[in-house]
Amino acid sequence: MKIIFNVNEIYKQQPKKMKEIAGVNSDTFTILIVDDIALNLLLLDKMLKPFDFQIVKAANGREALETIQSRIGTPDSIDLAIVDLMMPDIDGFKVIEHVRNGCDNAEFRIPAQSKSDLPILILSGMNFGEDIERGLALGANQFITKPIVMTQLYSIIVEELTKKVEATK
Repeated sequence: MKIIFNVNEIYKQQPKKMKEIAGVNSDTFTILIVDDIALNLLLLDKMLKPFDFQIVKAANGREALETIQSRIGTPDSIDLAIVDLMMPDIDGFKVIEHVRNGCDNAEFRIPAQSKSDLPILILSGMNFGEDIERGLALGANQFITKPIVMTQLYSIIVEELTKKVEATK
């Protein structure tokens, strides 16, 4: 799904810089955004600027899994992933499945990650009941529909990162 936006409107709607989530500096969180449409990646990157997150982008599910795998156990591990569902090759459903169940094959070695270890938000234009149910059943934390409502996106990110921080205390 294409998202048409006006960059000036995005900047007008953005809240002031958000420097902390659950007492942790927001610039220490690494967020992976996954979408096969470059414009959507650009939009999400702009929308997340007020948080000063470390943003990592992947253009498809394969790149997402490679990124997650390469950062596990490092200071740059992924703290939260925002994943589109409909992508070529490896779709968002498969990304969620591999992350939640773990994947150990010739291509990937990813240990299973819980919902608090690596929160996954689905961001998709596929907002049919069965898609939402399937994504959540596979282990996504939450489902956000396109077009993006910025206040909803912000509140869900803060909620999930707060849960992640609280789970480590």
